[in-house]
Amino acid sequence: MGRELQRDLHDADRLTRKTATLIFCVGLFMVSLVLAAMTSVKIQQFHFGSLSVLVPAGTIAFGLTYLATDVISEVWGRTYALCVVLIGLLLRILVIVLILYALYAEEVFGFISVAGGWTAERQEAFVSIMSSGNRLNFAGMVAFGVSAVTDVMIFHFFQRRDAGKNRLWFRNNISTMVSQALNSVIFITAGFAGAMPPELIGSLILGQIIIKILVAALDTPAVYLIRNFAEGRRLFDFRG
Repeated sequence: MGRELQRDLHDADRLTRKTATLIFCVGLFMVSLVLAAMTSVKIQQFHFGSLSVLVPAGTIAFGLTYLATDVISEVWGRTYALCVVLIGLLLRILVIVLILYALYAEEVFGFISVAGGWTAERQEAFVSIMSSGNRLNFAGMVAFGVSAVTDVMIFHFFQRRDAGKNRLWFRNNISTMVSQALNSVIFITAGFAGAMPPELIGSLILGQIIIKILVAALDTPAVYLIRNFAEGRRLFDFRG
């Protein structure tokens, strides 16, 4: 009786850990996804010795979405990961709708007007920033849909192929790096083509790929730690 109770308590603790970890991963995914879309309108310059590249400010936040989906793929499986990706796409559409509302509600709905203190200059600046963000949000939605599904499929191909081997580090990095490179090409081309010279477009693509590869490499220990917590393993067990 005592052993059964102890086993039940252990299973309850494991369920709580897995549930809490799933909520954390989904939350991290959604927050990072929306934040990446909203902040990518700002372009930063990274310097790597003599090499300087342009990088949208949302690149690091977007890289965290892959950390979340890789953990979900590893612990809960492909169906859960694809479900989270689909919900993410739907939320990106909702973000676009809400941005359009914030931009043009006063022009469309006669019963809405701006409050005092909101000047024409503020409205012009607001539209300039948020309308650019809307284009990037749409470009990001397309790029994200293609690359996230690619990430999940590559991850599970190697998960099946390497079953029983200590290769989580490999499938995490290879799936993330390939899909992130694909995302960068689609996102930068769709988001900035026509608004920037071709040489700057190339610098943005290269900059995104470099930063995303660095994020993918650095997040590998975090993938192990989060997986280990969810599955009740020793926290610093880097096997499997």
